Order: sequence, then C-alpha cells, then structure tokens
Amino acid sequence: MNKVVVFLCTLALCLPLFAGGDDAGLMQRRYQQLYLEAVCQREAGNLVAQYRLLERALKINPNGAEACFDLAMMQKDSGDKVLSLLKRAHALSPDNKDYTYELAFCLLEHSDTLGIELMRTLLSDEERRDDVYGQLCNYYSWRQDYDAIVNTLNQWGRIKGDDEFIYNHKLHAAMQFGRLDDGLLLTDTMIALFPSNAVQYKMVKGEILLGLNRDDEALALHHTLSPEEVTTPGAQIMLYKYAVKNGDKGLERQLLKDIVVNSDMAMQTREAALVQYLGAPADSDYAAKRDTLLSMLLPLPEEDPALFVTMISQMQSEDNDSLRIPLFNKLLEINPADEYSRINLMQHALRHDDYEEVQRLCTDGLKENATQPLFYYFGGAGLMVAKKYAEALSLFERGRNYIDNTTNTELVSSYYGSYGDVLHQLGRNSEAYAMYDSALVYNNGNEMCLNNYAYFLALDNVQLDKAERMSAYTVEINPDQATFLDTYAWILFLKGDYEKAREYIDRAIANIEDRADEDNSSLYDHAGDIYYHLGLPDEALDFWRQAQVMDPESAIIKKKVTNKKYFKE
Repeated sequence: MNKVVVFLCTLALCLPLFAGGDDAGLMQRRYQQLYLEAVCQREAGNLVAQYRLLERALKINPNGAEACFDLAMMQKDSGDKVLSLLKRAHALSPDNKDYTYELAFCLLEHSDTLGIELMRTLLSDEERRDDVYGQLCNYYSWRQDYDAIVNTLNQWGRIKGDDEFIYNHKLHAAMQFGRLDDGLLLTDTMIALFPSNAVQYKMVKGEILLGLNRDDEALALHHTLSPEEVTTPGAQIMLYKYAVKNGDKGLERQLLKDIVVNSDMAMQTREAALVQYLGAPADSDYAAKRDTLLSMLLPLPEEDPALFVTMISQMQSEDNDSLRIPLFNKLLEINPADEYSRINLMQHALRHDDYEEVQRLCTDGLKENATQPLFYYFGGAGLMVAKKYAEALSLFERGRNYIDNTTNTELVSSYYGSYGDVLHQLGRNSEAYAMYDSALVYNNGNEMCLNNYAYFLALDNVQLDKAERMSAYTVEINPDQATFLDTYAWILFLKGDYEKAREYIDRAIANIEDRADEDNSSLYDHAGDIYYHLGLPDEALDFWRQAQVMDPESAIIKKKVTNKKYFKE
C-alpha cells in the first residue's frame, strides 16, 4: 500500500469521534474518517467495503464532493444514478478537472450537448487536451457528424502541427462516411508529408480511386511503384481488388495465391482475401474456388492456425464434412494439443466406422492430455463397437479417475452410460445397473442410457415396470426412432400386452433406416415373437426368416424358422 495512504488511514483511525465542538464539526470529522477509511479499503482491493463506507459517509454529509465522485466511479454502468452523483460532485467542486471530465464524458454518453461545453472548458489543460479531443471525435463519430469531426480534428491539428495521427483520423473519417473525394485529397497530402509511409498511402489512394470508378488511374498508380514497393502487401491487395472489380479471373487467382501463401502478409489481410475469394456456398463457382483454396492452404508450412480456422468456418454450412477433415488434420499437425480438431476427427471416424482411426486419435490425444475424459469416452466407445469389451472397460476405468465436479455433466452421464453398456456386455449386470443409475443422476434425460438400461432389464426379465417407464420416455421424445420403439415393444411383449407391442414394433419396422443392417436382426426376431403370440404364425415366420438373413449364426432364430414356432431364449 502507498505510504501516504497508510498514513492517511492511520490518521483517520486516530481522529476522535467525540472531540467536542458543535454538531456540524463532529459530523464533518466523522465524514472525513469514513471517507479516508474508504480510500484505505480501495487501496487494499476491498471494493465492497469501500462502497459501503462511501454510502455511510454520504448519509452523514450529502455534500461530500469526493465521496460523490468516488461512488459514481464505482458504478459506471448505473446510468442516471451515476450522472446525478457526478453532477453533484461537479457542482460542489467546479474547479476539479477530474470531476469535470468524468461528468462531461457521462453527459456525452447520455447525448447531452452540455458535455461538449464542459469538455471544451478543459482544452486549455495540456495534460487533458488529447483525451478531450479524442472524446469529442468519438462523440461526433457516434452521432455521424462528419463535419464536426473534421472541424475538431482541424482545431487539434493547429495545436499538434503536421501530425500523422491527426491526418490518419481525418482519412479514417472520410472513408467511414464515404467522403472519397476528401479522402483522395488527404492521401495526396499524406504522401507528401510522410514519405516513410508513402507506399501505404499510395495504396489507400488506389483503393479510393477504385471506389470512385477511376480504375485506370488506380492501375496507373500501381505501375508507378518501384519493384520493391510492388511486392508489399498493400500493393498486392490493391491490385487484387482491381482484378476482382474488373473480372480478371486469371490475375485474381494469381494474386490470391501471392497473398494467401505470403507469410510476410498480415494474417488479417490473408484471411480477408480468402473470404472474399471464396464467396458463398450458393455461388455457382463456389466448389471450384473452395478446391483452389484447399490446394493452396494444405501444403503451407504454417505455424499460425488462423487461415485453416477461417477456412473451416467458411465451409461450416456444407453438408459434406469430409471436406473439412484435411483442415482439421492440418490444425492437429500445427498443434497436437488442439482438442477441438481432434474431437471433430474422432466424431468423423466414428460416423464412418473407422475404429482404428478413433483409437489412434484417442491414444495420441491422451499423450497430450491424459486427464481429458473425452478421449477415454471416445476411445472406449470405439473399442465397444469393435467388440473389444475388455479393452474398453480398462479405458473407462482409467478415465473415471479424471472425472470431477468440473466435468460437464452431460459428458459424465454419457461416460457412465457407455461404462454401464460395457459392464453388461461382460456379464457384470448388477454393476452395469449401478452405473446406469449414476449416469441418470447427472442427466435424467439421457435417452440412450434410458433405452439401453430398459432393454437390458427386459433381457434379464427384471424390474419391467421401471423398464417400461424409462422406455416410454424415450419413445415420447423420439417417436420415430426404431431402436427406442423396438425396446418399448419388447418390454410390452414381456408384460403380455401383445396388441400394444404389435403397434410399436410395426412403427419400429417402418422407421428402420438401413434394412440391410445386421444389427436389425433382433428387431425382426422380436416382431416374429410378437406376431406369433397374436396368433399370426405365417407373419411371424416371415419376420424370423428376415432376422435369419441378417444373423445366420443365431441358433435360436434358426430353431424358430426350422420348427415354425416360438421358443423362449
């Protein structure tokens, strides 16, 4: 803490509360004691204590200018209350420049032109002059008053002389408000006054000429550049815009390449050129442009991921996610710890049943971050689909150590749900059900967990009422999901409600996405069982035969088909 502040705090604490004298003097001393203690609390970082002390101080002395000001500065987003406090502080101490400046700034935020008058009273103060002019320019810009901005900058310029900062503000204002003729005159002046940045201002001039449809003059200006100047980013960008505007596709592609692959070019410029060239997915030449850009980007030995992130973002609306995979691989090459790219690659591999790739990505991911539960989850899921249940269990058990109260609850629920699935596959049913219960604690609407839990209870023919409740919920939320409908139908069958079971198994069959998928064999098997118990053996036999085609190794299905009757498993 500042030594002077420490002294003030000590002094404040030593002030007597009842030192005699009249009541007004007593209250003033009490006010000073509270205010100085508030200063001490501010320096110590105790802002809540400071706020309360200031409020108490103002109750004792509503005309304490410094307390009004400090309280206002603590709640700058409180609108009218802050303005009221600042007005009071300024009225009580009109010569205090801090109070005047903050009141003027607050008035400008409230669109009160009195703020302009107050700001201008501070222009004689050399220490505040630049801040005041800057705030006035910001205010006029917000009001879209171009003439007022220029007048203010001219006044400022008479003090600062031929200052490049002032000229740049004028140029920015001219461009912002579309005053291209003014901007053109300014660039000529700036080229003459500031030769060290002349190339930059020539390029701005060239872009203004393009905006004024004086394309030939813009191109002529480019031809006046020296060989060194021609290769600068600004010169290339200006010529690129000329090519785009004049439909010169060959020049546009060549310049695009020069810009995108040029590591000396500002990344923001490279990204802007990429976005402008690519256009929208609805454009007729979008696909060709996308492929051109990918051929440029993927071989680049970049250390900065920005270009690839931009390209992925621009391609986000495309249905074919395979096109983004090389970009995610590139991002992972740049930064192996990039979990976003790794997870996208794992999801893609899972969708395409590439479980070896899932395992590779998870194994490498765990080398980068062995505490990331997502890698254990995806890795375990991939091993389960590959029917490597013991390996999946081992991975789930390891990853469980890194789940804590900071882990996303939906992830925890999905993790424990898959953990329960693999336990059940290994015949550890009671542990599986306990794991499902844990999963539902974190997300009681976890539909996959509810379905699997219900189905396995049905397979074990236990707790069928609980299984029916869970399955009914999933069907209500997903009325066209074949797997969920099948589970519900099978539970109803086990409870002897064959007519209702038939309704749901028919809906399940109607909603099968891939009728050749061998995983659907159990669904057709269930349909056969249900129809058999409804007294429809011919229909039942047709369903069993379809199940047998999908799963010719099943002994129980073969037995049903051979004997044309139902057998309990």
